[in-house]
Amino acid sequence: MGTICFALPFLASGGDVQTFPAQGADLTQFKTFKLLPTRVLTGYGVLENDPDISPFINSALKKELTNKGLTEVSEGADLEVSAGALVVSIPQIEMLIYNLSMDATWGTSPITTIGRYNREGTLIVNLIDPRTKKSVWLGFAKRALGKPSNKKRDIDKAADALFKKYPALR
Repeated sequence: MGTICFALPFLASGGDVQTFPAQGADLTQFKTFKLLPTRVLTGYGVLENDPDISPFINSALKKELTNKGLTEVSEGADLEVSAGALVVSIPQIEMLIYNLSMDATWGTSPITTIGRYNREGTLIVNLIDPRTKKSVWLGFAKRALGKPSNKKRDIDKAADALFKKYPALR
């Protein structure tokens, strides 16, 4: 009697980034921004200004927008920044272990499966012109999230990838 293992391919993707500038919008005209409350959709529901994730999102967005030449203000901003995140855990089967018995049931049912959950998050940024109350730029950055201790790094990477598609003012 023995066992046989089948390793399944690693299915997690490195990340997808999509941006949608409004048709005809001149993004270089905006010079200031104001962050609106950040919303995070978790397994517990939507949390506004979630103390676990929102500070990292806000910090990353301030850095990226400042690097693009915009200035944060508390009132009268040219852009309002509505940000959010979707956080999910996706199950993944890594391996199936079968019994190599010599009877008629060989390989018909696994002895055990080995798997894990891949944490994944999507950063969503909507830049709104408060004068027209219309979106001028929308972006999604989908990234695999690693260990909870790397949350800041993962969010920073997602924001960096997202704002590579935003024009610099300088």
